[in-house]
Amino acid sequence: MKTLHIFRSLLACFMIGAALFSSCKKHDPDPKVDREKFLGSYELIETCGDLSLEVGLFIASGTAHNEIEIEDLYLPLTVIKATISGNTLTIPSQEVLDPFEEDGSFTISGNGTLNDNKLTIHYKVTFNDSSIDECTAIGNKQ
Repeated sequence: MKTLHIFRSLLACFMIGAALFSSCKKHDPDPKVDREKFLGSYELIETCGDLSLEVGLFIASGTAHNEIEIEDLYLPLTVIKATISGNTLTIPSQEVLDPFEEDGSFTISGNGTLNDNKLTIHYKVTFNDSSIDECTAIGNKQ
């Protein structure tokens, strides 16, 4: 009888342990880890229409855990906010002040990827007069 009681107790412990183990779920990846791989300096070829330029840009941490700030994309002295998920960045539509035009600004949006330190960003710039630049920046982390 005592053996049966011990067996039942062990079986109950095993079943509770199995239930607890199977109810655990994988943790979602830490967005800060995703963001960290984007941070740093890049040398890129930026192409807008027929014009291609070699440019440098810098990516810094943003305020949110999945946010970055891209410095010098499209124009020097600009800061553009983007969000990170895995190897993908998204530039939500946002107004950016044009540092070379008094009271000037433009709207930018786009997306990109980072694979093996190769950054690719596709983006669209819309000016107040409704003209549009569609651009691609491709290059490597330094």
